[in-house]
Amino acid sequence: MGNRFLAAAALAVYASATLVADEPAAQRGSLSIPRVSVLYVSAVDRSGAPVTDLTASDIVLKEDGEIREIVKVQRATAQMHVALIIDDSGTGIFRYAVANFVDQLLGRAQFAIKRVVGQVLTLVDYTSDVDRLRQAVGLLKVMTETPKGGQIVEGIFEASKELQRRAVERPVIVVFTDTDAEYSTLPASHVLNQLQQSGARLYVISVAKMVQGTLPNSGVVPDKPSDLLDKAVDVNQVLGDGPKQSGGRRAEIIGTAGSVPALQQIGDELKYQYVVTYIVPAGEKPNQKLNVTTKRRGVTVRAPARSGGGSPF
Repeated sequence: MGNRFLAAAALAVYASATLVADEPAAQRGSLSIPRVSVLYVSAVDRSGAPVTDLTASDIVLKEDGEIREIVKVQRATAQMHVALIIDDSGTGIFRYAVANFVDQLLGRAQFAIKRVVGQVLTLVDYTSDVDRLRQAVGLLKVMTETPKGGQIVEGIFEASKELQRRAVERPVIVVFTDTDAEYSTLPASHVLNQLQQSGARLYVISVAKMVQGTLPNSGVVPDKPSDLLDKAVDVNQVLGDGPKQSGGRRAEIIGTAGSVPALQQIGDELKYQYVVTYIVPAGEKPNQKLNVTTKRRGVTVRAPARSGGGSPF
C-alpha cells in the first residue's frame, strides 16, 4: 500500500498493588506512594541510524539528578499521531518530501497535514486513510501571490493544544519551513510550555533562504522597531529549543528534491522508538529535569528535557 500511495502522491505497562500509573495532572492521585512513569525515547548510532536492541541495562535515567529504577525497556508499538506543518511560502517545495515521509510511516500513525499560508490551514485532520492523505499532499502545490512568512509558531502552539486535548499516547509534530526567520504573536516560553504539556516530540526540517539584511513579510505591524527583533527571536527560539527540549531534533537541509536523508532518519527514529518504564519514588512531583543517557559507546539517546508537564522548560 505504501508504494501505491507514494506513486499516486507523486508525487505494557508494569504495575503492582503498591504502584499507580502516571495520569494527567488533573487526574493524578496521591504522591505518597511510588508510581510508575513511562517515557518515549529514541536511540541512534554515530551514523544517525536507529539502534534496535537497547535493554534496560543499557539506559541510565535521572530526574533532578536522582537515578530512577528502570522496570523495562521495550519497542514502542502504540500508534503515533503526527501533525505535519508545511511552511513553504506557497512554493510547493516540500510536496515530495511530505509524501515520502507519510509513506514511510503508513500503518504506524495517523496524520494531520497543515499548511501555513499567512494563517495555518488544515488540509486534512488526523487520519490513516490513504485516499484522504493523497488528496492533502496533492494540495501542496505551487500557489501564486502567497505572502512570505506566516504563523508557524502559532501552528505549533495549536497543534500542541489539539494533541493534548486528544490525549494521544505518542504525539509528534514535524515542521517543514523554507524561511530563516518569521514573526510570532506568541512568546516563545508560552509555546514551549504548551509543547511540553502536550508531550509531543518536535522535529524541524528547515531550508534557510533569508538574504542577509532582509526580513520576510509576516503581515505583523510592530508597535516599535525593536518588536521586529523580539518576535523573530521568539520564532527562532521555538524552532531551535523546541526540538532539543522535547526529545526531537532540527535538521538544516540544502534542497528538497526527492528524498530528504534527514527526514528519512527522523522517520526511522520514530519507527524504532522505545518506551521506558520506570519507578518514581513516593513524594516526587512531576515536571522534574530529565537526563537520559546510555552506557553503550557511540549511541545517543534523545528524550524530553522534563518529565510530566505544567510549567515551562
